[in-house]
Amino acid sequence: MNLIKKKKKKDILSQKQYEINQKHKKDDALTSDWLSDNDCDNPLFNQTDIKILQAKKISKILLTQHLNLLTEEQIIQIKTFQKKVSKSKLLKKLKPNSAYPILNIGRKINRQLFRQYKQVK
Repeated sequence: MNLIKKKKKKDILSQKQYEINQKHKKDDALTSDWLSDNDCDNPLFNQTDIKILQAKKISKILLTQHLNLLTEEQIIQIKTFQKKVSKSKLLKKLKPNSAYPILNIGRKINRQLFRQYKQVK
C-alpha cells in the first residue's frame, strides 16, 4: 500500500522558485514588523489617505517628544484626532481635510524647534 501521493510535475518547485518564495515570506514579515513599529498596522492601512497617515505619525511624535511646546488646546486637538484614527469605523469616515490641523501644528512646532536651534548655534 502506497499512501504517499506523488506530486505532479507542475506542483514541484524548482530551487529558484523555492528561494523566491522564501524571500517573499521574509520580506512580508519584515514589512509587517516595520508597519507595526510605525503604528501603521491597521487593517485599513492601504485604504487610508496618506495625509491622515502622516498626521497620525506627527501626532504621536508631538505628544511623545514635544509635549512641552504644545498648548493645552493643541494637546486636546491632537488627542481627539488620535482617538478618531484609532477606531476603524471613524477612520473610514475621516477625510484628508481632518489631517490638516494636525499637520499645521506639526509645522508650527518644527519652526519653533528650528528657531531654538538657530539661537543655540
